[in-house]
Amino acid sequence: MTTPETRTSLTVEEAAVNLDRAMRDPARHSDAVGNLFAALGAAAQEMARQEREARELIKAARRADPVTRANRSRGAREGWEKRRAREAREQALAEIDDAPVRTGPVCDEMNHNSIGSEVFCQLEPGHNNDHDDAYGTTWERED
Repeated sequence: MTTPETRTSLTVEEAAVNLDRAMRDPARHSDAVGNLFAALGAAAQEMARQEREARELIKAARRADPVTRANRSRGAREGWEKRRAREAREQALAEIDDAPVRTGPVCDEMNHNSIGSEVFCQLEPGHNNDHDDAYGTTWERED
């Protein structure tokens, strides 16, 4: 009788003979190789399930970590502050009007510049010269 201590390694030829004997055994009621692969497949599925559970446990522990929670809260607060600052900046820029500022009494004459925008005369009412919009656009008096 061979004990585990005295057992020698099987050679490839011996392993092939043993597998062939197991495959051709008339007393065999099932497929030995099929059973082997079924067992390997089941073991692989079990390992994958255990790895998934371990990853989920690690993820849950990381989520519950006070440092991680504080970092997420800080990041959310900073994001909120950035969004509010951007919205305020965009609103301030939208409120800025690029039209010339009309201070005091001015001529009501309006014309269009070379790109089709409306321009208003910035000169005092009643002037007899050409109209000027204070940006260099001038046009002749039509009345």
